[in-house]
Amino acid sequence: MGNELTHAGEVARQEPVTTLQLIREFAVDSRVDADKLGKLMELQERAEARDAEKQFNAAFAAAMLEMPRVAKRGKKDMGGKGTIMYATYDDVDAAVRPIETRHGFARSFATRSADKGYVMVLRLTHSAGHSITSERPCRPDPGPGRNEIQAEGSGESYSRRYLTLAVWNIVTVGADDDANSADPITEEQALDVRQWLDVLALEPPKIAKLWAWIGPPATSPETIQKGQFDKVAKYLKGLIRGAK
Repeated sequence: MGNELTHAGEVARQEPVTTLQLIREFAVDSRVDADKLGKLMELQERAEARDAEKQFNAAFAAAMLEMPRVAKRGKKDMGGKGTIMYATYDDVDAAVRPIETRHGFARSFATRSADKGYVMVLRLTHSAGHSITSERPCRPDPGPGRNEIQAEGSGESYSRRYLTLAVWNIVTVGADDDANSADPITEEQALDVRQWLDVLALEPPKIAKLWAWIGPPATSPETIQKGQFDKVAKYLKGLIRGAK
């Protein structure tokens, strides 16, 4: 026991020392038994899992701030009850995926059997290794002119859409004027905003006030909505003219 402590002390004096380094040292040391090595490995795994979860939570919070509202462009014929507007999965995915990618997230789907039909499972994984899952029953979505296979495909798209909206707490809006204003600005417009901000070289507190003035969900040029762009452009161009 004394020799083991002495050896551990020698390793500890080497800076910096991680649990993984200790495990490597002890793995080749005949004085350390398998049980102690196993406990060290468990500690390392727990530490890595906690760190991965912390990174996940920090990235998730940052991504949430950038999530836009999504326009309802899809139409579902309800027969004699009229038409329902909804945000299609394609539109939801197009709005969400770039933000997920930028913050290290990947979204995947799988199904599992249930008592009645099957369940769609969403897994949101972060590059650090931590992931969360969410699920909902997946039922066929019959409609005019749809056969059985098409109804199942529509039901799966429905589940993917609602799971994605739920995990990111996304709001969907009407397809008229509100829908247009809810779309993010184009890449070219976002580049213009970035160039204007570079010219102004605003300090972080002033940048924070700018996002607050623009209004949610704007926290970066890419998350400015189309309906917000004109006032942003006018304001920033005015600041630039005033600084000259």
